Amino acid sequence: MEGSSDLEAAKKVAAELGLPHKTVVLTEQEIISVYKKCYKIRRGQLNKVELMVPVFSCCREAARAGKWRVLSGTGAEELFIGYDRFFKHKGKRLEKLLKKEIDELPAGDCESQELVARNFGMRMGFPFLHPQLVEAILDLSLSERLGTRDSKKPLMRKIATELGVPKDAVDRKKKAMQYGSGVHKILLKNIKQIEEELAIREELKKRKREQAFARRPQRKPYGR
Repeated sequence: MEGSSDLEAAKKVAAELGLPHKTVVLTEQEIISVYKKCYKIRRGQLNKVELMVPVFSCCREAARAGKWRVLSGTGAEELFIGYDRFFKHKGKRLEKLLKKEIDELPAGDCESQELVARNFGMRMGFPFLHPQLVEAILDLSLSERLGTRDSKKPLMRKIATELGVPKDAVDRKKKAMQYGSGVHKILLKNIKQIEEELAIREELKKRKREQAFARRPQRKPYGR
């Protein structure tokens, strides 16, 4: 969305790194339209499908620019302990939960993004899920990875600093892309209407299938 925190942060960091930067700004109606397309690609609850909206929009723009691969940050939250829900657990219980969620990513968020990318003939890359990186990070103690609710992922910020990532990006407070982009706010406001429309579409498809089946000639039982 125009004026969203992600948009402004991306512009600033790209300028500091000297990288070419293309903005993708969506209107409210475009966000709703993309959500419906993403729902068609892979159905799910709002919190799962809305994650695909920024990915869809970026893949579409990248495809138009002749690119064939997009890199995703999926895995960073699980490796470096970024989600709020992780702070409800401690010790072995937290370690077990982190490992479980990392193992579930390929068939979860990764697959959703890959399905979106394939829609444009593209491939997704997941640098944070490189096996050697995952193994190295999980071998570290929780105390080396665990920050606070107000300052999450300290190890990742430390690594980013050593790699020369601009301070604005390193210090920026974590915010999931559906929130930072403004997508969640728009969808939450319109979700009831969207779900009603999707339900009607599904009902119409179901009726058409039933009507088509009813028109099919019935075969006589064998031997009669």
